[in-house]
Amino acid sequence: MTLDSALSEYTRLQERECRDLLAMFNGMGIATADRVYRPGDAVYREGEYGDALYIVISGVLKLFRPYSASKEATLRLLRPWDIFGHLAFAGETRQRAYAEAVTECTVTKVPKVFVERAVRQEPRVAFKLMTLLELRLVQYEELVQCLLPRETEVRLANLLPILAQKFGERDGSYVTIDLRLTHQDLAAMVASTRESVTKVLNEMRNRDLIEIEAGRVTLKDTRALVELGSP
Repeated sequence: MTLDSALSEYTRLQERECRDLLAMFNGMGIATADRVYRPGDAVYREGEYGDALYIVISGVLKLFRPYSASKEATLRLLRPWDIFGHLAFAGETRQRAYAEAVTECTVTKVPKVFVERAVRQEPRVAFKLMTLLELRLVQYEELVQCLLPRETEVRLANLLPILAQKFGERDGSYVTIDLRLTHQDLAAMVASTRESVTKVLNEMRNRDLIEIEAGRVTLKDTRALVELGSP
């Protein structure tokens, strides 16, 4: 199975599990609430009470944590049918990051008390949640792999194909990441400085690995990037 086909399978599985979960909630008479967020709107802030399960229906969000005064680290970019929110079934829990809309997006919120009720009443709900949490863990592990190398070049070479798989639009052998990403955005995702990221991106352009237009990165040679990111 190729990387693209594996990602497509994960995407289909994630959407199916989310749709099934929402259908179960609806069939049990459990209320869910949809809300539209504009770019820059906060879904929740770090430290707030973790009182719900959130599902992205459309658009793109980011999870991030601030550090060193004005800087922030992007923990994850979310697309449709991603779940998020720090939801614990025992004791009180607080959100561990900020969740903010990158584009206009729609988010479904299921209050924690309703999720707990559904799990008690229907074992299949717990199985669906476990599957979705496992898929979320896989995505976190992919991003952690990007941060293991010390060199910014290798980190970016690992990150760009992942973003292309998740948000890419293919045109022949080229794949464009359909997000407007600043150099600072990319630096926040690879735990580096904007200056280092700019230098590496320029080098990648000079080697004809990528091109950047209006903030969108196009991967011209994905295989070479993957090889660059390999140990």
